[in-house]
Formats: sequence, C-alpha cells, structure tokens
Amino acid sequence: MSNIWCCGRASDGQLGVVGNGSVLELNHLNIKGVSGDNVRNICGSKRSTVVLTRDGLLYTAGQVEVLGRPGDNTPPAIVSSLEIFTIKSVACGEDHTVGVTSSGAVCSWGFNSQGQCGHPPPQFVQKPTLLRPLIGVKVIHVSCGARHTLALCEGAEVFSWGDNTFGQLGCNSEQKLCYTPSRVTALDGVPIIQISAGARHNGVLTVSGHLFIWGSNSFGQLGLGDLMRRPTPRLVHLMLSHCIVSVCCGEHHTAVLTAKGAVFTWGDGNYGQLGHANTSQQIVPRQVQELMGDKIDAISSGYNHVIAMSLSREIDDVTAKLYGWGSCSSGQLGVGRVVHNIPTPTLFPDIWTDADFFLGDIYCGGEQTFARFSKQNKSLFCNTRSCDLSEEKFASTLADLEELNDPTQLVTYITRLFGNVANINSLFVPHKVRTKLGEGSGIDMTRLRKTMAQLRTIKHAEYHKAISGMLEHHVIPHLPSDIVTQEQLRVFCILPEFPSLCYPKDFVPQFSQALLELPEQHLKALRNWWSGYEVSFFEALLSVFKRSVYRSLVNRLHDPVENNKRLKNMEKCLKVLALLNEVNSNKEIVPYNAFYIHELTDQLDLEEDYRNWIEHREVVFCKYPFVYTAEAKAKLLKIDANQQMMKTVQSIAVNQFLNRGQISINPFLELKVRRDHLILDTLRQIQEYESRPYLLKKPLKVIFEGEEGYDAGGVKKELFLLLMKELLSPDYGMFSVDPESRFIWFSEFSFEHNSNYHLIGVLCGLAIYNSTIVDINFPPALYKKLLKKSVTLNDFAKLHPVQANTLRQLLAYNEPDFEETMSLTFSVMRDFFGEVEEIEIVPGGREKSVTVENRHEYVKAYVDYYMNKVIEAQYEGFAHGFLYVAGGKVFQAFHSEELMHMVSGMQDFNFKDLESITEYQNGYHPEHPVIKIFWQMFHEMDLGTKKKFLIFLTGSDRIPIHGIHSIKIIIQKVKDNTRLPVAHTCFNVLDLPPYPNKEIMEEKLLTAIMNTEGFGLV
Repeated sequence: MSNIWCCGRASDGQLGVVGNGSVLELNHLNIKGVSGDNVRNICGSKRSTVVLTRDGLLYTAGQVEVLGRPGDNTPPAIVSSLEIFTIKSVACGEDHTVGVTSSGAVCSWGFNSQGQCGHPPPQFVQKPTLLRPLIGVKVIHVSCGARHTLALCEGAEVFSWGDNTFGQLGCNSEQKLCYTPSRVTALDGVPIIQISAGARHNGVLTVSGHLFIWGSNSFGQLGLGDLMRRPTPRLVHLMLSHCIVSVCCGEHHTAVLTAKGAVFTWGDGNYGQLGHANTSQQIVPRQVQELMGDKIDAISSGYNHVIAMSLSREIDDVTAKLYGWGSCSSGQLGVGRVVHNIPTPTLFPDIWTDADFFLGDIYCGGEQTFARFSKQNKSLFCNTRSCDLSEEKFASTLADLEELNDPTQLVTYITRLFGNVANINSLFVPHKVRTKLGEGSGIDMTRLRKTMAQLRTIKHAEYHKAISGMLEHHVIPHLPSDIVTQEQLRVFCILPEFPSLCYPKDFVPQFSQALLELPEQHLKALRNWWSGYEVSFFEALLSVFKRSVYRSLVNRLHDPVENNKRLKNMEKCLKVLALLNEVNSNKEIVPYNAFYIHELTDQLDLEEDYRNWIEHREVVFCKYPFVYTAEAKAKLLKIDANQQMMKTVQSIAVNQFLNRGQISINPFLELKVRRDHLILDTLRQIQEYESRPYLLKKPLKVIFEGEEGYDAGGVKKELFLLLMKELLSPDYGMFSVDPESRFIWFSEFSFEHNSNYHLIGVLCGLAIYNSTIVDINFPPALYKKLLKKSVTLNDFAKLHPVQANTLRQLLAYNEPDFEETMSLTFSVMRDFFGEVEEIEIVPGGREKSVTVENRHEYVKAYVDYYMNKVIEAQYEGFAHGFLYVAGGKVFQAFHSEELMHMVSGMQDFNFKDLESITEYQNGYHPEHPVIKIFWQMFHEMDLGTKKKFLIFLTGSDRIPIHGIHSIKIIIQKVKDNTRLPVAHTCFNVLDLPPYPNKEIMEEKLLTAIMNTEGFGLV
C-alpha cells in the first residue's frame, strides 16, 4: 500500500482515480513501485500531478497534453524520456512543467504560448526538452507561476522567463513576455536561498530570512501596504522583525512561515485562504491567530488554499497535526464535502493510525493536497539552496583535493564557493540567524577566519593564479552598488579576510573603490558592523588597507600616467582607512596608534607632503594624519612652526625695509625675566604680543636678568620648569588633583584671574612650538576639548574614576525599584565653602527625576556639567592662550593623547635605552669602571626608582614624543667623591664623582634621588 495520501480535484485523473471529479477526503495515491519513503516532491496544477522520487525519476498523471510522456492520464506513470537523467527539482505551472537535473540542467514541456517553457516558439512543447540558454548555469530549484517560471542557481542568481504582463519577471521591462531566461539583476549579490512563484507574483527568501516580492498586486499579495504592482523585487519591510524560513505564493495570496513556527498571510481572502476567520483582503502581513497555540513546521499553498503541519515531539513519540484553510471547492481540505471557503484553520481527520509511519512532508497542487508518510521521521522535501559551509566538511574536502595534487579540481571547488558575490554573502551566516537591518552582519567571524586560514595553506602557484583571475573577472567587477538589502554588504566584510584579495595581485584598491561608491546609508551600516568587531578582526581589516598603501608607496613608477594611477589607488585605501578611523574614534576598538604606517617616515618626504598639503595637491598623507606616527606628526608640527616662524621673520624684515630700517628686527621671541618676578614678567611680556600674535611663532629665547649665558635650550627649559612649579602650587589654587587618577584639572573654586590660565595655555603652546616638555599632568580630556572633540563618560573616567564607576553602576542597574533606589534628579549638591547648594545640570533639573529611560541623558548632562560648564571660564582662558600659539592646520592632525605627549612627554619607553644615548665627559667613557658600576646599579633599580632618577636628572619622568633618542644625557666626572651626585636639570647633565665601589655610589645616588623635589635646578 502506498503511503502517499491526497484529496482534491481529480477530474483529469491527476489523483490516480478514474472517473471522479473530486476526492473529498484524504485517500491513497497509488504509484506502482513507489512508496512514501521514496518520494522527494509532489507538485501539480489544477489538472496535473508530478511526483519526484529520491532516485530522480518523474511520474506524471492528469491532463494528457502536459504529461511529458505518451500513454494514459492515470495512474501516474514514469516519464521515460527523462530516465537518462537524475531529476532533483520539479515544478508545475498552469499548463507547463519544468525539471532540473542533478547536473543543474533545466528541461521543460507543456504549453509555451507566453514563453513559460523557456523555448522559442512553437506554442507547445510536447516532450521534455533542455533549455539551451541555461547550459553552463547550474540551476538547483525551479518554481512555476501560471505562465512564467523562476529558477534559482547554485550561485544564488535568480532567472525568470515567460509571461511578464504584471512585471512578474522582475526585470523592470515593458516587454509582455520573454522566451529566453534572463537574470533578475535587481537581486545580484543578494543571498537568495528559496524561490516561490504565484500565479502572477513571486517571493524569494534570503539566507537571513528576509523576503523580496514582486509582480501583480491587485489583491495586496505583495504585502507592501498598497495595490500597486512592482516590476522589480521589493523588500517586505513589515516582516523584517521575523526570520522567515518558508514562503508560498498562491494565485493571489502569500503565506510565510517564521523560524518560531508562526504563519503570516496576506493578499486575496475571498476563499478564506488567509486563515483570518473572514474573507477580507489583507494588504499587509498578518499572523494567523488560530495557529498561535502550535509551532508550525511546514506550510504549502495551492491556488486558493493553504495547509500547515505541526509536529509535537515527545521523548518516544511524534504527534502530527495537519491544518487546512481556504477554498474547498474541489474537496482539497479533506473535510468530506465541497465548501466554497473555510476561513479558519481546520484539522484534517486523523488517518495515520499506524504507529510505524510518520507524517513526513506536505505538498499542494493547484486544487489538491498531498501528504507523505514514511517510516523515517524526517523530511525529504527541500526547496532551499544549501549554503552552510561546514568547517569539518570544508577542511576534509580541501585536504582530499590537495592530496590529489590537481590544482584544477581545487580551483573548481573554491570557485564554486567564492566565485559569486551572492554566494559569498551567504556562506558564513549560521542557519536561521535573523539579522535586522543595521543590527549586525550576521557573519560568523570565527568560522570565516578559520576557513580563510585553511585557504592560506594552499601552495599551488596555478591555484593562486586562477583564483586571482576569478576575483578579477567574476567578483570585484560585480561588487554591489545598487543595494536593495544590507545582506549584500556582507561581501565587504568577508573579502578582506580572503587571502587572494592581496596576493598574488593586489585588488584592495578596486575593492576600496567599490566600497567608497556605496550610498551613505549603507556605508553607515558597514561602519556600524565594523564597530562591533572584536580587536583581532578589526586589526586584520586595518592591515589589509595599510599593506596596500605601503605597497603602492614603495612601487614608484617612472611612467607619469601609471604613477598617477598608483597614487589614486593609494588614496582609495586611505579613504577606507579614514572610515575605519572614524569608527575607532567612537568605539576605541584598537589603540589609535594601530593606524600608524611606520614605514611612511622612511619612505616619504615629510616636507614635500606638507607643501603638497598646503598647496592643495591631490594625494597627500597630511589629509589622513592618523597613519602618521606621533614622531612624524611632531616633525610636521616643527616643519609648520618653522614655516610660520620664517614668514614672521620675513614679514618683519619687509616692514623694516619699507620703513627704511627704523624698526629693528629680532629673529627670536625674547623673554627677559627676573627670577623673583617670574610670573609677573612673563605675563607682562606675553600680553605685549596680544595685538601681534604672529610674533609668538618665532623661536623662543630666554634671558634671566643679570645672568650671562647663551640659551641653547637649557635656559628655556628652566623657565618652563620654574613657571609651572609656581603656577601649579597649591597656594594659587588654580588646579586640583584627583587622588585616584593623579591627573590635574581646573579648580572650579579658583579666584585667580583668567590671565594666569591664559599664561599657562600660552606656555603649553610655546612648549610644543619649541619642542620642550612641560611637566603638567593634564588628562586626555583636555586635549580632546582643544581639538573640538566631545568629552564622554570614558574621558571622565580617566580623570575621576570613582565618580565614573558610580555612573556606570547607575547605567547597569535594571531592577524595577530603580527610581526608588537611586532617588536622583537632574541636579547635583555642591559645597561652596561650607554652604551646600543644589545646582541644576539641565534647565528644570530639580523637578526632573532620573529614570531608566532618561538615565543616559542624566549621565551625559552630569559629565557635561563637570567637564565643561563648571570650569568654562578657566578652560576658556587656558584654551585661548594655548590656541593663540599652537592652533593651526597641523594641530588638528593630532590625536588627543598624542597632543598630551607633545606637551608633557611620554611615559612608555624602555629605560635600557638610556644607556645607549648617554654621552660622557671629563675622562668618563662607556668602559670606565665607574660608568660600568653606575649602569649595573641603574638596571637593578625598580621602575619607581628609575622614574625618580629621570625626574632628578631631567625634571620629568617623561621623554619627548620624538622618542628617547631625541634627548641628550651627559654624565661628567667631578673630582670630589665626598659629594652627592648633582643634576643640572636644564641641560640633562649629571655630575658623578668617581666613587670607589658600588655600595658607596648606590648610597650617594639614592640619597640625591630621593631628596629631589622634581625640579632639581642648580
């Protein structure tokens, strides 16, 4: 006995029953030699049925003209002309049939009046005939509308042909029919995995469960909220919050099944086929409420009816339910009578009483229902393109192919996987992963990385050459620009991991060009995806573009045309790096210095690049300063300073000439100060330049009144040290120190005049321009403010870690009693010299409670209050002075932390390098016994003591941003070994007596170090 059951229209013998107009209850469909265990698919039109077996054989019954074989219309008999093929997929239209062989070839037969068989005229194709236009294209699934056909290829491309009266071919053409299969180009790059053709409309699913739909819309069957037909695929936005796993298009309606087992329907409801307990039309998707108590596992749709299967799995038992709704005009719902409509899901009678058999698959013909039972509790029907790239299977296949030592087979396999953009977009998406637009790429990055690591092990030169050609001709030119879904963007995340993108030929510039041509909304989506990358993936992405820039940089060409092309290719990569830098600036995924291209300093003429920048030349690195190292930027700043200083001196010289020498010229910014009036003298002279700020650009020269000596840098350094020591003194109360971070910040209660803040700003600016370190421990937040960057909670945390931790706990607290527990308003309590006052941090803040909904707003306002509002006057004074001197084009090229290092030096360096940069005088040399003892003792010191030594010697425990090799340290011999070592801080000179042994030297040196104040001036 057959285990295939059926009901519905049988007037043409399509159900294997002679003389019956309809089969009103589920009955056996008898096919000689075929059992339910051997059936892969059943499909049909109103007047025919096609059964496909697991062996790849086709059986047909029904309308004689479309059987594809000679003989009677019933019972179902084999299509003998197809026995030489193994058929893998089959579909029926109103009066035509299309099949797919195991090799991906397509054959068709039946009526061809609208080109639905894909052959040129005649109007009728009597026997299965191969479609020649699709030879060479591997098709895996087909679906037929009334008079048109869709085909899904292995590479996820969709082809269509036949009737186009309602735009159902998706080609946006006014042509009413098409005899030749054409690619639906609007879906290029979209990872399609399933297709379904209705009478005059179509639906296709992507790997992430998004639905595209197009064609006739006279009943709202497109689910787009209107009745306008669509000649090109459109995304059904109302279903984006669901992961759809199956789509079925009926005559004028659409049904979908989600991963959670919910069924949604829309379109024509005249026969109750929407299942909403009425016969109304529905122009937007709506869930079938009657099924909400069951998890539906499969659906299928006929012309005007829908069936749904639910399998309830217990430990040792599987209970099946089969629902149906819609038209029962031919008994297709199995209720035992003819009914015009059944608008509510209704259970089919239980006819599977044999415990050894399970309900495996369900199918619909035009006006028929089929159910397959088998002893195996699994589905055999699959109309979904498989795109799951298993790690184990990939590794095993790769190993087998490499063992054959045949690069051709290897290339064929890799090309099948990666030779098509749409396929690439579907490979690394886990099964049934839902990806909301803008939420994430859905890519399993770990699996992607492992797969690419395996590809890197392939050594065949022929393989690399062939795959390079694949990218050049089939992938890079087809990178999407007309984006219809963000799923098309996955290729921009996957290809940078692909080894052949960079070797043996560099395709990164072309890849960059395609990425940069994306519309802004899709670039925004990519930036959002990148912002979620783990550090290792982000670093790998960076390295791809950095390496390409470097390759372009070193491969200078003599041909001007080719060289210009090289420069433009380099800038494309730099522009992508700029996008990544923008992402990193907001998320801090990797350190800012991960963007450095260290080789630039050696390969590039910085002065030439600076001139090109100033002169607005086309390709200059100064436009992308994040790739410059801090040292290179410091050199640029010096170049810029020299240029400005030269202009200043030249301007003065011109004025002198025009005034016939009446104005004397001094090429230096000269400050004459008295030691006992340092602040007053410095402030007075700085103020004299208010009307002539350009004079501050001149090189600084310091003269201490009553003291002789040439300022070669040491006197200047001494002035900065003395001024900062006095200005930062607690006696002035201009700054406060956070006890945890040890950073200093503007005192909100300072009574000092803004001129003193202005002076400190000017001094910091002068220090930058004159390559001098100022030992002032401001946090990075200050430099962000100077660079016009917003200050965030992370910046606040670096300055005030304890307060920031409290704010983060506030953001993390999600209990229902939030308001009661926190009891906060948008105000803060401040102690003004013993008087507590409540200060609003936003207008009306006293009356505005902090809630779960507005707590982020509160934290932002809190940070803004303490980092901006409360110290506004003090900061403005400092900023005006700083930017008065140091502001300019190059200044904006710095990262906030780089700027901090420019002002106050770097703490991270190798103390071992101190020995290599030290010079010796007065009889000392590297091999002198005293010097050997000194360095042995120094290298044995702990880190804290080493830092104290550096403070003792140079006045700071930091080094200039140019690196430790930019400072000069001298150890000179002095005769009196009863004295302590003495440091000439302004000149980095150490007077070291020739102590007789290590013990005495250690005692004397540590005594000197531990008793220094940090400004060891002599």
